[in-house]
Amino acid sequence: MTNIKLLKVGESLPINQELAGLVPMASEAEQAVLTADILANGLREPVVLWKGEIIDGRCRQQACLASGKAIMAKELDDTLTEEEVRIFVKSVNTRRNLTHTQKVMSACRESLRPGSASATKIAKAWGISRTLIANARFITEQAPDSAIKLFNGEAIAVVDSSGVATVTSKITAVYAHLKRLSEAVEVDNTYGFKEDSYITTQAGKDYYKNLVDQEPSASVSTRMAFAELANYKYAK
Repeated sequence: MTNIKLLKVGESLPINQELAGLVPMASEAEQAVLTADILANGLREPVVLWKGEIIDGRCRQQACLASGKAIMAKELDDTLTEEEVRIFVKSVNTRRNLTHTQKVMSACRESLRPGSASATKIAKAWGISRTLIANARFITEQAPDSAIKLFNGEAIAVVDSSGVATVTSKITAVYAHLKRLSEAVEVDNTYGFKEDSYITTQAGKDYYKNLVDQEPSASVSTRMAFAELANYKYAK
């Protein structure tokens, strides 16, 4: 990085929305705390530029403008590739206060970008599982508004597997809720087995998971039996 430069009070810098947007903005409460801190102490961590645009520090710039403080900025080497800058943005923000859900949703957004790396590589870069990215993509496809809320650190209203309404920001819980909604079909509660029929609904998976949970001391053979039953409970 080059030497730090100090702008005049009230001056601002353009933002690279694509690269800075890899991670969410601060919440309203977090932004208020940041603004109060910069008002009292000034900007202590410069915003970071690449080719003259902010790629890290949108919230710090906003706080400086609101509190009447000058913005400090430092520039990344402009010979860096866009992919190298992406890695930098992910790295510095992963060390900050992003929740696990926000990391997953950020990784999901990256995976949806045309020409992006494989989901496996993206998951490794963010330190999360590939399955969580797949779950997040399902959420994004089924409920875009919910995906935006999760990206911004907000909780979502869901109904759990027992039919109880609750709020959560857990990717797996939101995924399961939406999966149940997408698979809302009449369920045959008889226990007749049918060859070549397999469990295909979230409701069916929940049903057998609950059976296992109700028998924490069940033997391995009993648990295997539950697993086998799951293959026959719900026809395709």
